[in-house]
Amino acid sequence: MSRKKSLVSHGADRLEFLKAARLYENFTGDAGAVIARVPPIKIPRAVAVVGECDGIMYTTVRDGQHEKYIHKFSKKARPLFCISPDGSQIFLIGGEYRFTERGIIDKS
Repeated sequence: MSRKKSLVSHGADRLEFLKAARLYENFTGDAGAVIARVPPIKIPRAVAVVGECDGIMYTTVRDGQHEKYIHKFSKKARPLFCISPDGSQIFLIGGEYRFTERGIIDKS
């Protein structure tokens, strides 16, 4: 049975990789993450700002259980919702939030 890849790396230095691994482990409770290399992510020099992101929904495995999460950003915490010029990538830029062992947490 194949596992969903939980940590990916392309050109990350060791400290960056270890911080990402710790964040993943603290959130999911899974220390046995599968590591994969992915092609470099092209970050465009220009994006279309569509608006603000009011919230985000995601599904993950946490403590061995499939979980669905909905996070509604407070007005002050909302990141910009942006799209790459070719329309193939979504970016959340800015905002007053952090991702922790508890998930997305607004700073405000």
